[in-house]
Amino acid sequence: MLQEGVDSTLRTAAGTRFRLASELDRQLWRLQTSPTKTWRSPARFGSLSAHEINSSQADVVNLHWVTDGFLSVEEIGRITKPVVWSLYDMWPFAGTEHYGADTPDARWREGYTRANRPGDESGVDLDRWTWQRKQRHWTKPMAIVAASTWLQDRAQNSALMGAWPHHRIPHVIDCHTFGPMPMNTARGQLGLPADVPLILFLASAGITDRRKGWDLLDQALGEVRAAIPDVEVVIVGPRDVDYRSPSGTPIHWRGSIDGNEALALHYNAANVTAVPSREDNMPLTAMEAQSCGRPVVAFRIGGLPDIIEHHVTGYLAPEGNTALLAEGLTQALNDSLHQDNWGRAARQRALRTWSTTPVVEQYQAVYAQAMR
Repeated sequence: MLQEGVDSTLRTAAGTRFRLASELDRQLWRLQTSPTKTWRSPARFGSLSAHEINSSQADVVNLHWVTDGFLSVEEIGRITKPVVWSLYDMWPFAGTEHYGADTPDARWREGYTRANRPGDESGVDLDRWTWQRKQRHWTKPMAIVAASTWLQDRAQNSALMGAWPHHRIPHVIDCHTFGPMPMNTARGQLGLPADVPLILFLASAGITDRRKGWDLLDQALGEVRAAIPDVEVVIVGPRDVDYRSPSGTPIHWRGSIDGNEALALHYNAANVTAVPSREDNMPLTAMEAQSCGRPVVAFRIGGLPDIIEHHVTGYLAPEGNTALLAEGLTQALNDSLHQDNWGRAARQRALRTWSTTPVVEQYQAVYAQAMR
């Protein structure tokens, strides 16, 4: 009982440190004003120390998401063990921004200076301050693993990490949990109609998250309905607005859901998953949907070309082209309703590419190289 009490006290203290570090880090955001709306992480405060990592029995440290109160820039630089860093966005080689400008003169390409600060920003240049801290403290190269060709290219062309070793390995998906099941079985469990074509859209922040592109999908729905009048949409994510689609498309609001099993039910209940993102690295929604044997329709941006094989496992529309997004959704729905060639090909590609065995084997090779 004494040990249980000690463990509980330690867990409580760790949770308090994490919440405090997260809140302090977010307060720093207020020092910089920028019209670019993206998640930002100064990573000055963290609840985990490099000492805890260095004194562990680990041979290699694999970093993933490290910000928002977890690890500070300074503590990352104090890790003495070999480090492999799996990238999920641009933050490791950018300033505070997780998705920065992707232009030839972007600051993450040439370094953050006073001269190249955007003219529409004001206050403290937190991006430059954070990038310079990374440059000062991260003196030992780390092995960089990007899940997408897009993110690997950006990391290789960054001023901060360009000379470090780079690899590309997809995220791993539990292809057992995210596996095919009969569509009507999934719809029956969720209370969704059994006799209409369904498009699934998912966004953890809801339809107001501009980066996820609900407004672009909504623009395409009118043309989809002209071809397939009885199509309906299922939305997974918080419903924070009283919204009706201008196209008149019926919407089934599912709210936020927890658990992979519940997510897999929704993928299996839909004929197609739409991922109309303006920005994205390697969205798990697209990978999970295809693992469930469902085609995905998206724009050709970020890491989505690494996930979707055009006209084989789904459809890639040119960036921002809602007319061709509608064409892709129509083709995917028709295939699902009649042949299901795209869905079967998606499942087979998922097993070959991002199931446990191929991904683990690639990471083991990177770990071995890092230790050498």
